Amino acid sequence: MNLDPSGRLLVLRKRAEFVRVQNKGKRYRGRNLLLMVHPNESDKSRVGLTVSRKVGNAVIRNRVRRRLRESIRVNPERFISGQDYVFIARARAATLGSYVLHKEVEWLLSQVSLQGGSPGS
Repeated sequence: MNLDPSGRLLVLRKRAEFVRVQNKGKRYRGRNLLLMVHPNESDKSRVGLTVSRKVGNAVIRNRVRRRLRESIRVNPERFISGQDYVFIARARAATLGSYVLHKEVEWLLSQVSLQGGSPGS
């Protein structure tokens, strides 16, 4: 995973970017997370997170987001360059501890590398 010059994650920001990955990307299902991967136009990988209201109130959603970001931050070598990743938290993610969420992120990323990335890569 590539970081911007300030050391932060490169993230998907625009709705169109999320929609493109969600419509055309390859899906990897976990118990509590869904990961979608699609090639982008650059040589850098970018990440987007979706935590809907189904997960819980704002406090719980933000907690899940923080835990996901941390799990992503500590695994930069697991991301394939030139790919966009969108993690979608399921409602059960609200009850998970950091360790379980971290292990699921690692497992999903290993599935991506085992299956050779996404279509078109």
